[in-house]
Amino acid sequence: MKIRNAQSKDINQLEIISKDRFKEKEMRLKFVNLVENNNYSVKIIEDSEDDILGFIVIKFIDMDLIEIYSLAVKKFYENKSLGLKLIQQVIKDYPNSKFILEVSEQNSAKFLYIKCGFKVDSVRKKYYRNEDAILMSYSKLSPCSEESKS
Repeated sequence: MKIRNAQSKDINQLEIISKDRFKEKEMRLKFVNLVENNNYSVKIIEDSEDDILGFIVIKFIDMDLIEIYSLAVKKFYENKSLGLKLIQQVIKDYPNSKFILEVSEQNSAKFLYIKCGFKVDSVRKKYYRNEDAILMSYSKLSPCSEESKS
C-alpha cells in the first residue's frame, strides 16, 4: 500500500468511492476542484495494483490550521486501518499544524479520530437534522508545551 497525492486521472475512482460512502449524486466537478485547488490537498491510498482504496481531503484554513474535510475508504476495506494510515500521513506531512474536523455523532469514524489523538471540542446539537455534529481538534504541540515556545 502506498499513499500519494491525487491527480486528475484519479477523479473517476474518487467519485465512485465518494458516491458509495456518502450517497451523493454528482461528485465529479467537486473532485476536479479539490484536486486542482491549492487550498486543498487530496491524498489517496492505493494497493500494489494502483487501485484506489480510500482518500482523505484536507483544507488549508490558515498557515498552521488544517481541516480534515473528508475521509472515505471503500466499504470492503473498512476496519483495516486505511483511514488511520491516511490521517497519520497528513499529521506527519504537517507536524506543526493544528487539525480540526466535524463528524456526525452517528458516524463510527469518530472513534478513529479519537484513536488518532483528536479531542472533542464541542457539539452542535441537531446540526444534521436529527443528529449532532461533533467538533474535534488535534495538535501535536499544546499551547503551553516547551516545543511550541521555540
